[in-house]
Amino acid sequence: MPKVEIRNRSIWVGKKRIPLISGEVHYWRVNPSSWSDILERIREAGIRVVSTYVPWDYHEYKRGKFDFTGLTDRARNLKRFLELTREKKFWVVIRPGPYIYSEWPNEGIPDYAHQYHRLHPKFLAYAKEYLKRVTQVLRPFLATRRGGHILLLQADNEIDPWPDTFGHQYGLNSKPGLFQEFIKELYRGDLEKLNESWGTEYQNFEEAGPFVATMLKGEQGVSLKGDKELKRNIDYFKFKHEYSVKYARWAVETFRSLGIDIPIYLNLYPFFYAHDWLQMQGAADAVGIDLYPSGELAEDRFEQRKFTDKVRYLSRISPLPFIAEFGAGVWHARHYESGVFTPNHYRLIALSALLGGICGWNWYMLVNRDNWYMSPINEWGRVRPELYNVFLELVKIFQKMDPPSLKQLCEIGVTFNPIQYAARTLSHNNSILGSLSAADVDYFAFDPRRPIVEPRVLFYSGNQWLDREAQENLRRYVERGGTLVAFLNFPRKDEDFMSADLIGFEEPSRILFEFKQALSIQFAPGRPKILLTSSVFCFDRTGNHSIEATLGPYGRHPVGYRKQIGKGQLIHLGFEPTPELIRELLQFLKIPLYSHSVTDEIKTALFERKNKTCYLVAINNGNEEKSARIRLPYFSKRGKYRVRDLATDKKETVSFGRDPELSVNLPRKDGRVLELKKI
Repeated sequence: MPKVEIRNRSIWVGKKRIPLISGEVHYWRVNPSSWSDILERIREAGIRVVSTYVPWDYHEYKRGKFDFTGLTDRARNLKRFLELTREKKFWVVIRPGPYIYSEWPNEGIPDYAHQYHRLHPKFLAYAKEYLKRVTQVLRPFLATRRGGHILLLQADNEIDPWPDTFGHQYGLNSKPGLFQEFIKELYRGDLEKLNESWGTEYQNFEEAGPFVATMLKGEQGVSLKGDKELKRNIDYFKFKHEYSVKYARWAVETFRSLGIDIPIYLNLYPFFYAHDWLQMQGAADAVGIDLYPSGELAEDRFEQRKFTDKVRYLSRISPLPFIAEFGAGVWHARHYESGVFTPNHYRLIALSALLGGICGWNWYMLVNRDNWYMSPINEWGRVRPELYNVFLELVKIFQKMDPPSLKQLCEIGVTFNPIQYAARTLSHNNSILGSLSAADVDYFAFDPRRPIVEPRVLFYSGNQWLDREAQENLRRYVERGGTLVAFLNFPRKDEDFMSADLIGFEEPSRILFEFKQALSIQFAPGRPKILLTSSVFCFDRTGNHSIEATLGPYGRHPVGYRKQIGKGQLIHLGFEPTPELIRELLQFLKIPLYSHSVTDEIKTALFERKNKTCYLVAINNGNEEKSARIRLPYFSKRGKYRVRDLATDKKETVSFGRDPELSVNLPRKDGRVLELKKI
């Protein structure tokens, strides 16, 4: 029997590698007489993997009575749907819950079980009985069985404690519960330590309650005052993270105990207030994220970067970095906000995902169903040509590019700390990420809680507090030869907000100026002058190599330093970065930019296959068509190259000289993938 495993950022069935580009179809929400036509349209799109939920609430039509063969309703015939997908030679990603959400009553949970939170003993008992029933149907179709074709299983769905629904069961607003138990364990029963950390005067742990900054869209929220309230806020999110991962482990272990021997994954929200992605990865074989971008990434001017940053981070923690739910169409009510999704919208978001390093995705929904609109295939197996054709195009690009087989040419990293985002103490719009993006500098996003060895230069993007384990990892990264760069914010406190100098940063001696207007700085004679608008730290006595800058009419001042640690170095600059400064710094450090757009609002990334074939992803997130000038220093060895557009297959021959450059026409809110092969 074949072994199914995740290897080299792909899913393998025996010796066969399966491209993970799939589409969601809910068999029970469309007429079974249309199943065959729907699957044919999916096949014609070049897609060989389909995904579906299995709704507990629907298949348990009466308490204790299950129908998976269509005896009570043809649409309940899960077994027949699996047989049909096998007959048509599809692979299947199965998502049996227990929860499915999916705009279904009770999120797919029967009434009798829905009143209990996920970790409640009664819910676990009810859920396990359902899982026993559904896995009996699934097991013969697993790809590890002869003729089987289910190659991935999702354990539950977007696991969330839902404090707004079950908070009273956790002890958040009534008698003590799981929250108080968690806090007692977190502080190892030391009430004095809890009171010291939170600034409280509790007499016992049962009194402990969270203090939450609710900085949600459209809300005023609660402003946190000082480290103690912040610590209390962070501990609340740690409780939510611990809850989610504890239940995730139960779900995965239960499926394993029931004979599921294919890879099991977890799907996650595209933010961190309910999930710590790194912890969740530790509970399963892989994690994927659910992404539903706004139409043409127009929610705000940062949306494309925030979108790709999430993919960048996922690609460094999941062995199978894929988008578990990739918005195709829209659910009822959201369509009032999103408007009509255009063909170029789908190219824009798919190519942005490829630029970030994604290796697969599942279009949700590829096929319409109740409470869902604007999918490329409707409920009767008919296509919407203007959308369907662009999905065909994207499948061809994916197949030709084959992302899992490529190496992303990049030597730059950024730290990415989920708990700081969860606690809302760090904005996705911070100046470091913004400046890198505006400069069209490609980068990876690294979680500092894991050992970091990969990039030649790593930018610290975070708060002035960072847990000790992460600080120690950053110290080791530098000692082994890396360059760590920090600006105004640098790690100077630990997770308890105590002073911690574990990396080697120096404290500034003073804030030199608070500029009211832009001033120019110049790092050395003959170097470009760079505009600066932030406050400036001054480092008078570091005992290290001083970095001085000319601050307009105020003369030269030590605004930073370089410090050798082991085989590497710290670079600490006492001001906020700009795109111009980022480029100047990388040039000073001799860090290559493998591709770089001279034209504003163009984002690029370069990938290479072992045979030296390269793929340039270029995206225009602007609102007007542009002829982009893209520099390609990687091709500085002169010669002729064949350039092929993967969407149209049009080819041209270009000759690269000393400063290789391409001129690429890019429509507004759109992109292209170009294959470059030396002749």
